[in-house]
Amino acid sequence: MKKCLLIILCFVSLSSFAQLRLGVKGSYQMASLFDKGSNQQYYELSNINTIALGLDVEKDLGKYFFIQSGIKYDQKGGYKKYTNLATSGSTTTLKVNYIEVPVNLVYKEKLNKSLKLILAAGFYGAAGISGTEKGYDQSVSGTNNIDRKVVFTTNTTYVNNQTSVKPVDFGYNLSAGIEWNKFQFTVDFSRGFNSILPVGSTNFANQTLGISVAYLMPWK
Repeated sequence: MKKCLLIILCFVSLSSFAQLRLGVKGSYQMASLFDKGSNQQYYELSNINTIALGLDVEKDLGKYFFIQSGIKYDQKGGYKKYTNLATSGSTTTLKVNYIEVPVNLVYKEKLNKSLKLILAAGFYGAAGISGTEKGYDQSVSGTNNIDRKVVFTTNTTYVNNQTSVKPVDFGYNLSAGIEWNKFQFTVDFSRGFNSILPVGSTNFANQTLGISVAYLMPWK
């Protein structure tokens, strides 16, 4: 995360303030857990509603290309339900809150006097700050309710009644939309490279699909 934050500072140190645009961005998202493992048949996965809020920094690289970064509060996670193929399992909603730094390369094409097409791709790094898991666990001995806070750890040892999540997440971003004056309206997709769970063979990565509105102003 420290390296990602340094990238934002480079916008200021490598260019004049007149070449920068700063602003705020808000997103409504559908977050889900993407199963990258070999036991997909044991869980049904679906979306939960989340938000993301933050600050954006954009630097002009030329006529068509820009580099965009920032820092934001981003909610991720998802809903999972164990299927009939599993003899036991948990049905829960996992919500994890991150502080995230994206770095994207942006292409803009002028459509008319006031509209531009936006296409963007890049990467993100995120540090977990809090989270919860709520639902129930079904086993041969009965049903137990789950309502606990996330513990951020890289320890691969199972701890009873603990929801363990890796403290850092990395992945990629894709965006498309339009720019109108100082506003940007985009559809955004992101997916993590690796599982966020340090314990067990279940391989769940973060995934989000959402819509965003950003308001950017020149820094003069």
